[in-house]
Amino acid sequence: MKATLPYFWIVAALVMVQILMGVITAHYGVEGSGFYGIPLDRWIPYSLARTWHTQLGIFWIATSWLATGLFIAPAVSGYEPPLQRAGVLFLLVCLVIIVGGSLAGQAVAVQQGLSLEANFWFGHQGLEYVDLGRFWQWFLFVGLFLWLALMLRALLPALRKPGEQRNLLFLFVLSSFAIALFYGAGLMYGRQTNYAMIEYWRWWVVHLWVEGFFEVFATVVIAFLFTRLGLLRTTTATATVLFSTIIFLSGGIIGTFHHLYFTGTSMAVMALGAVFSALEVVPLVLIGFEGYENLTLSRSKPWVREYRWPIYFFVAVAFWNLVGAGLFGFFINPPIALYYMQGLNTTPVHGHTALFGVYGLLGMALTLFCLRGMTLGQRWNDRLLSFAFWWINVGLALMVLLSLLPLGLLQTWASVEHGMWYARSAEFMQSDLMNRLRWLRVVGDTIFAVGCLAFGWFVVTRRPNLPQQAGLSGD
Repeated sequence: MKATLPYFWIVAALVMVQILMGVITAHYGVEGSGFYGIPLDRWIPYSLARTWHTQLGIFWIATSWLATGLFIAPAVSGYEPPLQRAGVLFLLVCLVIIVGGSLAGQAVAVQQGLSLEANFWFGHQGLEYVDLGRFWQWFLFVGLFLWLALMLRALLPALRKPGEQRNLLFLFVLSSFAIALFYGAGLMYGRQTNYAMIEYWRWWVVHLWVEGFFEVFATVVIAFLFTRLGLLRTTTATATVLFSTIIFLSGGIIGTFHHLYFTGTSMAVMALGAVFSALEVVPLVLIGFEGYENLTLSRSKPWVREYRWPIYFFVAVAFWNLVGAGLFGFFINPPIALYYMQGLNTTPVHGHTALFGVYGLLGMALTLFCLRGMTLGQRWNDRLLSFAFWWINVGLALMVLLSLLPLGLLQTWASVEHGMWYARSAEFMQSDLMNRLRWLRVVGDTIFAVGCLAFGWFVVTRRPNLPQQAGLSGD
């Protein structure tokens, strides 16, 4: 369990690098090819900065989730199998190789240093969320099953024990298996496959892997941790998880089709996809708000106060799931909205508030939960965590409300009045008003970045004194 600590240090480092890439990408929208006069595009072109910004987000979020699974498994069962530490560290080395190798391959590919075939295998596929080369995809796919095996061997004693939490454990295992398996959808096409088929399978990864089974995993993990902390009844948690799984499995596949606008999908199918996709936010929101209500009733228990910051981050996940994934997601998903708004700044509104607001904050919450388990008895710097929590959330809100959303709405108006070509043209995008709105991102981005820096500093300064139960017994 202590061997998972370097995972969280890597999470903190990747968060900061991702923010740096985001700053560079956003600034290119104002200055074009430079960064405050520095010709940075010679070394980090816009396409590379944007790729790294997106890819790093997936990497650090996935790393925090993998580490949480490895930490929770022996904490729940009370059993650490032989050579478990060696397996955890071996998987860490594999993840570092995958992250470093894929990012380096993308840099060489963007600078046109690879042949077409080598680019497909080791460079940049040019497909958002599955940008990394096919070799790195296979490497990650195998690594996910190694992660699954490490968790299962530690969880087996707990799975054999009867009890009402056994059902939640089985759901946890099933969601973990789905995360490992469904990433394989990104391997279902080749270098010369028809683009419509490539997009179909790519959106299986984006919607069913990231937005589908990650959501199931998130719901199960939060429900499980809340029951262990006594903030949620086991029967309520199990019913909610089953309800969410039914929605994801019955509606998730249909919900995928709202992404297939440019592959000839009919309007009726896209409309069904938009409706079913919007339903997926319900279960996680319900769990978050019930957990918060129970937290307000349980503050008299001293051990609950030890976990208040992880719980606050969990509640923030529920809020952004409702706003970012639900409100802003459904805002751009119906067919008529897609016709006018696809590819405008309304898309990053949904992307930032859903990917970071839900999965990113969940990764931070899980990180804090595991660190709390490693450091029970230590006095945490609550002032620093409070600063990080509010600056991250307020900064994210200002980033959207002051800049991205107004930009997207003005682009939508231009698209309706004149056409998509005009809404994305240099004539419109480089107007004085649009430039002022882009500069306003500095306010929210700066607050957000400082909050993330405070969070990262807190993480890298933790030192474990792991007790036997790791704080999961709820005693």
